[in-house]
Amino acid sequence: MQHFHDEIRIAAPVEHVWAYLSDGSHLDDIAPQARHTDFTGSLDQVGTTFVATGRMMGITSRRTFTVAEVEPRRLCRIRPERGAGEMAWRLEPEGDATRLAFDTDYDVPGRLPGFVTGFLAKGWERDMQRMLTDVKAFTEATVPVHA
Repeated sequence: MQHFHDEIRIAAPVEHVWAYLSDGSHLDDIAPQARHTDFTGSLDQVGTTFVATGRMMGITSRRTFTVAEVEPRRLCRIRPERGAGEMAWRLEPEGDATRLAFDTDYDVPGRLPGFVTGFLAKGWERDMQRMLTDVKAFTEATVPVHA
């Protein structure tokens, strides 16, 4: 099993970043490697479920995820129905900005040689880093301007 951790500073208040991440309609923008559907609520409510459908190595995968833990404006932990893939967003205020940390565990499917697994893991890490960069860009672009 692989573990990924990365952090990014976002020039937006915690409340704004939290509101953006809690709105499931943004998942397709920030995680375009999958399509996210069938939300039963918002991502800031424990028990909310949704389906992520994506492709890896030519195989279509459809997985159900559940919001397992929420600390408003601080933490959202999402777990897959089965298998690896737990994700956690952690937000910390940094003055007028937010430090966003993202953690996930994942498995490369099947029994593959180590060099192939390593190659796929690097691709996954690049996708996760791109996702954080996209969250930063989208949230900063939508920060309300104070009069």
